[in-house]
Amino acid sequence: MASWLLLLGACHSTGKRPKPGERVAPVSATPVSSAPTPGALAAASAIADTLRTVHAEKLEVTAPSVQPARLAFGPGRLLQATAGKVVLRDVTDGRVLADAPLEAFRAMARGTDGALFALGRDRSVRFEAAAPKGFPHATFFPGSSLFPDLEHPDHFYVYDSEQASLYRYSFEAEGGALLPIDAQFSLEGCVSALALLRDGAFVCRSSGGIARRAPRGRKSEVKLPAGVAEPLRLLPAKRLDELFSVSRSGEVTHLRLENGTPVLGHFQLPAPPFAASANADALAFILVSPPAPGAPRHWALLVTDFDGQPRFQTDLVEKSASAGDDWLQALVEDKNLAISEYDPLVAVGGGEKVWVWDYAKGRQVFAR
Repeated sequence: MASWLLLLGACHSTGKRPKPGERVAPVSATPVSSAPTPGALAAASAIADTLRTVHAEKLEVTAPSVQPARLAFGPGRLLQATAGKVVLRDVTDGRVLADAPLEAFRAMARGTDGALFALGRDRSVRFEAAAPKGFPHATFFPGSSLFPDLEHPDHFYVYDSEQASLYRYSFEAEGGALLPIDAQFSLEGCVSALALLRDGAFVCRSSGGIARRAPRGRKSEVKLPAGVAEPLRLLPAKRLDELFSVSRSGEVTHLRLENGTPVLGHFQLPAPPFAASANADALAFILVSPPAPGAPRHWALLVTDFDGQPRFQTDLVEKSASAGDDWLQALVEDKNLAISEYDPLVAVGGGEKVWVWDYAKGRQVFAR
């Protein structure tokens, strides 16, 4: 702290910031102790406590533009990204079936064959059964998204939002450290909220409404009906030509992708959504209410039917975080969401912990 004070004093005395490696003369002959005083320690502690209070009771947590995915369900299995590795768990009790090292995790997904796969900074891994199998690194820039190829389970897609391009890769491609691009498709016009429908087509928010882009088919676009807010997330419905639009304020609208964009249903979530997911049976949401005077924010898991009727709900614990700059990252680390296509299971968690519930029976299956 003493050296920091000297540097600050030098900046003020000369009006210039010292160059790297430049010696700074002390501004006073008065010796400065290298050890912080009790008063300084008390002040630092008070500042940290104040910051923690502001974080907990004043600052609103909003959903990121691209929903992170550190959890993915397969048949009877759950893949979880933890610190430095991915862990494959049995969905009945949470026991570890297998794991594989994976530094700097990027994203994960599930193919139509049930295989779970994850991308890291330097390598990637795929679980066709319990045994992991590595494959070369695929280019994955910040803001990108990972999707399976629903027509060919031996391929997958990476969407680059900066280029509005979809890159197709093969798990079995021969290459060195970098996986070669198998094909490229333009998703020009996509602004945000990219999602994969059950027929393999992609949908997104466009400047004119909602765009549908099939990599090997035609393109189409429909307008958002009057009064329907811009989507934060788009979720597939049971029918191939339908979807759910979820706004940042928690408005959920069931739409059909045809001329006129008919509204098939509408409901309002009790709090803004932080994460959203869907299977062919239900919708799942992590909700975060903004803090109120004297009351911290509140996290909850809500599973509904397609009409918005609650099927399961439970409170979620907010993780305590330090007062540092990374407080938000720590706060939301275990707020990833996944819902199974095979069983009535929903999971919340991330790098440190995971919880799984059976939303049909209304009970927790395990917490690890």
